[in-house]
Amino acid sequence: MASLAFAVPPTPAEHVKMLRAGLPAGTAKAMLAAFDLPTGQLLAGLNIAVATFNRKVLRGETLAPDESERLLGMVAMIAQVQRMVNESGDPTGFDAANWLSRWLSEPVPALGGTRPLDWLDTMAGQTVVRQILARMQTGAYS
Repeated sequence: MASLAFAVPPTPAEHVKMLRAGLPAGTAKAMLAAFDLPTGQLLAGLNIAVATFNRKVLRGETLAPDESERLLGMVAMIAQVQRMVNESGDPTGFDAANWLSRWLSEPVPALGGTRPLDWLDTMAGQTVVRQILARMQTGAYS
């Protein structure tokens, strides 16, 4: 499983500029590799067509800004989970990407029994998922 880490996080202005330009599809593919789920399943959850994604990877093209934003939002959840464990538990041996991959795939009562992965196709849905993760840390998870 690949590790995702920025040596220096981008500034908000750099982040917006990067989103407007679109992520290179090859970079996006590497980011998806961090998750312990099939790429097709992740792309479906992000509402990105597999055939279009694969074509963009082969041609060295970029994702659309909205696709880039959804992908980066999902990847940011790995950092959120790792922060939660660092603050509230023992991070020794914990694999945030693996844990998140499993959690995204399972029905969650707080989402009406749907999978968090099914909420990642919009930024509003991702906000709901991130809020549930944050509530888990405080024990207010339902």
